[in-house]
Amino acid sequence: MNMLMHELELARLRAAVRANLDDARVWRWYADLMEDGRVSCTRTRTGWQITVDEHCTVEDESFDRAVRVAAHRWLDIPRAPVALVRRRKRSAKSGAALGARVS
Repeated sequence: MNMLMHELELARLRAAVRANLDDARVWRWYADLMEDGRVSCTRTRTGWQITVDEHCTVEDESFDRAVRVAAHRWLDIPRAPVALVRRRKRSAKSGAALGARVS
């Protein structure tokens, strides 16, 4: 009996880890596309409309569910790799940030 409880607990923990990884993957996908201006979210009378790259559109009552469905549909479409455009973060120059003079 104790061994069965241990196995059930391990299975539950594995499922939780998988769910967390899937959740992180969906929201990282959403954040990347939002940063690049490739996804739009529109509030409708019946819920939310999520459009990706102007062609993959999902509608659902729940924003969370609409994003997840859009991610699964978009990620399931075979396509050539797309290079995401990332803006480089600029750090302040150490001398300029401290008000030091550069001669």
